[in-house]
Amino acid sequence: MQEKFVAKIGVIKEGEEHVHKVITLKEGEYLKKVTPCNLQYLRDREEAEGWINENGGEFIWSIYRKAVSIKANGTQLTQQDFARLLYLATFITHTQNGNKIVYDNGKPIDKQGLRILLGLGERAFRDFYNKLERESIIFDMGDHIAVNEDWFRKGEINATELQKRGLSFARTLVKPIRELYKKYGKSRGAVANLGLLYMALPYINFETNALVANSMETNVMFMERLNLEQVAELFGYTPDKITQALRRVKLNGEYVFGFMQVGNNKTVYVNPRIFWQANRKPDKSLLLAFK
Repeated sequence: MQEKFVAKIGVIKEGEEHVHKVITLKEGEYLKKVTPCNLQYLRDREEAEGWINENGGEFIWSIYRKAVSIKANGTQLTQQDFARLLYLATFITHTQNGNKIVYDNGKPIDKQGLRILLGLGERAFRDFYNKLERESIIFDMGDHIAVNEDWFRKGEINATELQKRGLSFARTLVKPIRELYKKYGKSRGAVANLGLLYMALPYINFETNALVANSMETNVMFMERLNLEQVAELFGYTPDKITQALRRVKLNGEYVFGFMQVGNNKTVYVNPRIFWQANRKPDKSLLLAFK
């Protein structure tokens, strides 16, 4: 008897990366070819979807270049700016004309509304907003504020199209980012530590959520995990200060950065409640790193 499995799955194109489009197998429908492999894939996908729902259910895609420092393109954005940008991006919605920033009720957010959301004074907001405009991250369209799709997207994305352009993407969970910003966004020092999450993106391996030098590598045996000294150098900290910075931000009692020590090397991990790309639920051993 052919096994039936009702779940949401990603569409697979033979010989290509999968496109992040979701379909549903309905009652009475079957896969053309049922194998233990694709049934396990379906179960893993269902667990991954459960993990996303457990952490708010809503996500956006952060777009970036792997293993390339966020600051390598000459950006004038600071760590504080990166934290605010990530929070701002959780309010995007996708339309036929691209991204725009809206409240949860769908009403467009204007400049004054955005300033209030970010909790900035007039001058600080003006400086931040002007930076984003100069770097073509946002655009004032008159009736709404648009966001460059080479920085953030929401909804369906075409992985192959992005990869041909040298771009990568990370599933970024909306609710945790908002909770973190509401807790730390008003403090200049704490919001800078929050900005480290965005700066870590190019180095996250999404099979393990570890920071690595070769983040495009999918074989765990060949991953070049970054040690604490290397992470400190990438982020512009001294080795004795980086641990403090990474440990200052917590989400519901869990650290957003965790550590695992093997021998003399300590590897840094990013909490999968913030970024989680794998088509499965995080391992319990990984979650323990953030306790």
